[in-house]
Amino acid sequence: MGRIIVVEDNPVFADYVCRLLASKDFQSVSTFNCNDARKLFAKMQEDDIVLADMRLPDGDGIALLAELRKQVRNNPYIVMTEHGDIPIAVRSLKLGAEDFIPKNLLEMNLPPLLRSLQKRAEQQDAPILERTSEAFRKIYDKIRLVAPTNMSVLILGESGTGKEHIAEKIHARSKRTGKPVVPVDCGLLSKELAASELLGHEKGAFMEADSKRQGVWEDADGGTLFLDEIGNLPLEVQQMLLRALEAKRYRPTGGNKDKKADVRIIAATNEDLQTAIAEKRFRADLYQRLKEYTIQIPPLRECREDIIPLADFFRQLANEEFEKQVKCFDAEARKQMLAYTWGWQREGTETSCSHGGAAYRRWYGYSGQIRI
Repeated sequence: MGRIIVVEDNPVFADYVCRLLASKDFQSVSTFNCNDARKLFAKMQEDDIVLADMRLPDGDGIALLAELRKQVRNNPYIVMTEHGDIPIAVRSLKLGAEDFIPKNLLEMNLPPLLRSLQKRAEQQDAPILERTSEAFRKIYDKIRLVAPTNMSVLILGESGTGKEHIAEKIHARSKRTGKPVVPVDCGLLSKELAASELLGHEKGAFMEADSKRQGVWEDADGGTLFLDEIGNLPLEVQQMLLRALEAKRYRPTGGNKDKKADVRIIAATNEDLQTAIAEKRFRADLYQRLKEYTIQIPPLRECREDIIPLADFFRQLANEEFEKQVKCFDAEARKQMLAYTWGWQREGTETSCSHGGAAYRRWYGYSGQIRI
């Protein structure tokens, strides 16, 4: 992810926002009016994100958004609002804004939104190798069978086995393709925020809720809601999710009326949910609802015919990133890779390679983590 461009006319609040972003490991740059913002936009990179105040001394944030979209710049754009700005802020969504956030909720809502955008960008940019092992050919057959249905799908597998990639394949082959697929990392949701994030909240639902907010359930209407790390969902929210699945209705936090949304659920976990049920951490009735169809993704150590094709794939990526010409792996390197008990590898995995016949050892990592 690139920089967060903060457009805010109050220097004190702008400094607060930039310090908040820095504390969450995001880079930022700030400006105080539309004219200076346009100068930054002219040099903006594709992975930069705009966080703009609604009201500025020489214009407003929505006008800036409209200008960017006319220039065919599709950088994510987030609007900061004050009390009473909500009806105007809704217009920003129609112009292509990612979201709007009340200023008093910025500390609570901005970091999760930025992490979601970061994850989405990484997945869009990351090249994927289609696996050809017998195990994955069977998984692709299962995808073809279940995708056209409306069945809930539970994807099981260790970290790094590609559960979200499989969920995206199911959505792409479904009748919902073209509609939104909304990923939610349940592991990032606190007990206090999970219900609001999933189902939304009404104004006054809790102390900081001075405006209405729709949840991801409504965002995914007509499409697919991907609930990653479903085993981390608090029990109270599991009950709300179960009711929404059973009744095809949901009620935002603080609301007094049910809403309807046509949502398909694909959930994923690396946890043994049967154990979680036995330990009273996961509802058995929700588990039954989620596992209408189950796909188990094996780890790489159980798909050894994929090891060398994956190694060659990452070798080519590393050549491009580090401007090297590693032509192949020698026999000893291949032997060691085939014998290794593969799991989740982080940056700094030492791999023996061959370059023009001369063996050498190099520390390899690709974007910090390698999905296998």
